[in-house]
Amino acid sequence: MSVTITKGGKPVTGLEPYLDTYAHLTAFHEGDTAFAHLHPTTKVNGDHGGPELSFDAELPTSGNWRLFLQFQTGGTLHTAALTLNVG
Repeated sequence: MSVTITKGGKPVTGLEPYLDTYAHLTAFHEGDTAFAHLHPTTKVNGDHGGPELSFDAELPTSGNWRLFLQFQTGGTLHTAALTLNVG
């Protein structure tokens, strides 16, 4: 799975390392206790990354997953939430 970080429609290339990676993705399955915690496959190389991040996401159960993506820019931690349907 790939995500692109943007602000106002423009790519964000100033992702800062946060806990030794450019992002953390946590996924929770709707209706049970299944979850996943993922890091980008891109390793930290310097002090800025982005805007594209790839994750090896093998979500084990079909249905809706609520995803929370955390990343840091300008010393501020951001959280983006979205729902993904796995068929």
